Amino acid sequence: MLKHDSAIPLYQQIENDIKEKIASGEYQAGQMLPSENKYCEMYKVSRVTVRNAITDLVDEGILIRKHGKGTFVENQKIQNNLIKFQGFTSTCRENNIKMQTHILCVCRQEASLYDIRTLDLKEGDDVIYIKRIRYANDQPVIIEHVHLPYRQYAFLLDEDLENRSLYATIEQHTGANPENYCFVKLCLESSAATPEESLFLDIPAGSPLFVLKEEVISDTGAPIHWTKQIMSGSYFKFNLSNEVNHLSINID
Repeated sequence: MLKHDSAIPLYQQIENDIKEKIASGEYQAGQMLPSENKYCEMYKVSRVTVRNAITDLVDEGILIRKHGKGTFVENQKIQNNLIKFQGFTSTCRENNIKMQTHILCVCRQEASLYDIRTLDLKEGDDVIYIKRIRYANDQPVIIEHVHLPYRQYAFLLDEDLENRSLYATIEQHTGANPENYCFVKLCLESSAATPEESLFLDIPAGSPLFVLKEEVISDTGAPIHWTKQIMSGSYFKFNLSNEVNHLSINID
């Protein structure tokens, strides 16, 4: 019940109540909320008060209005800080999100021209190629294509990377975690899901995607790996500041 004699405005009390219902699981992601008229009856307030509360929650990205349908609980966004270098595992931990990884492929293959240029390789060199699906709260949200120099990372072929952190595995073998000494050059674009991508991410073909290409470079200037991430547009939110020169987001 709302406290009409409280110093907290009524619309903010409604916002807090809706947030609590989402946090407790009473309102699930994707669920349609009661109408504004229903909320007026529930909270015994004016429609303007309800509308102000709903509008604030929409602006915060907690709710979403769908024209002609109603207001729904938005999917929980994974906050990616583009000025902070950290892997997907760390990002999920900070957002209190359950993370899982499913490996589709780990193999040795001949370096492409792009591999040679990006990883400072020579013609005829090989790379380790990893293709994996990343899950957030049991939902597939990223398809990753990771390319690493074979000479430095051949040990990955002997590792079971299912539900394991790539960077933690590298640290076990090398004694250093790339998060602690690397920065990233990145390119972020948008795209539409192909039939294969829609299958892996469990979304309709043509759904909006983020496509993030990253070159991970050590503090000595040596390339560590490059990665292409196909990211479900419904689950990610990017933050950016121009106060720091080295922009960073990473896979692990």
